[in-house]
Amino acid sequence: MLLLVVTSLTAQAHTLPVTGVVIHCDAGSTAVAVTVHLPLLAGADPAGIIAARLHIRLDGTAFRPSTIEIQRGPQSDTVTWSAKEWRPALTIAVDAPLFPDHPEDTTVVLIYQKDHGAQDRLSGRMILTPGHPADVAGDGLLGTVRRFVVMGVLHILSGPDHILFVLGLILTGGTVRQLLGLITAFTLAHSITLSLTALNIATPSPGIVEPAIALSIIVVGLENLWRHGANYRLRVGVAFGFGIFHGFGFAGALTEAGLPEQAIGWSLAAFNLGVECGQGCILLLALQLLHAIDRTGPIARQVTTRYLSIAIAIAGAIWFIDRI
Repeated sequence: MLLLVVTSLTAQAHTLPVTGVVIHCDAGSTAVAVTVHLPLLAGADPAGIIAARLHIRLDGTAFRPSTIEIQRGPQSDTVTWSAKEWRPALTIAVDAPLFPDHPEDTTVVLIYQKDHGAQDRLSGRMILTPGHPADVAGDGLLGTVRRFVVMGVLHILSGPDHILFVLGLILTGGTVRQLLGLITAFTLAHSITLSLTALNIATPSPGIVEPAIALSIIVVGLENLWRHGANYRLRVGVAFGFGIFHGFGFAGALTEAGLPEQAIGWSLAAFNLGVECGQGCILLLALQLLHAIDRTGPIARQVTTRYLSIAIAIAGAIWFIDRI
């Protein structure tokens, strides 16, 4: 939009000294397009000036384009220098502006990255002037991993439906091996469907997924109330079966954020790790509380299990009706 405004102003006697730099990154390449107003060039060769003054680093290494093109604008008052290097990047550093001899010169840099849905997403912007000639955009691999881990932790902590399902699974207790088996079954199931959805392999409708998640909470609450003995195999099946739907629910956060094509595998693994860390913290706290209740006697544990299971089932029913 800024470039369109600038172009429309070139018909006036005074040229607004704004240079536009648009950088597109995908899984296999980085493309740079620089649009300059001809009066700023003062008759000089645009390719020579841009090549000499524009310094871009991709993940710390200099941008070395394999293809370069020069095109005149439709009104012949601008020129666009386009270059591409067949190398992706997570961090982009730009050293400008291109015309430091103009005190009012401003270089506007917009950085777009394709997510796995092949959609361009604005991931960074810079406003460079003679007083602020350089900037860096992007997280880098370590920053990307950290960002998706935090996103996973926040997602599980902000999802009461996921939390209640997991609490319902462990509420009736069991051996350490049994509890680990339940959580492993749930984790395996939601990890599979999370990856399938994030990679656009399977994208079921939220109109099916969200009610199914609520139904899982009802089932686990009622199963706690009705069972008269340990049925570990049934509980593992419930954990795995409904974990599939919970994985589709987890993927909603990734769909909104957009997976960077340059680090799809790392981003998925980091988000899943964040989910597991958040889930693990919840489980440790819940087990400590249940252990404290156990010390007061078996009756207290039975009453706690019964009424918490009723509360879990009611919450699931409310969500189910609302989502239907």
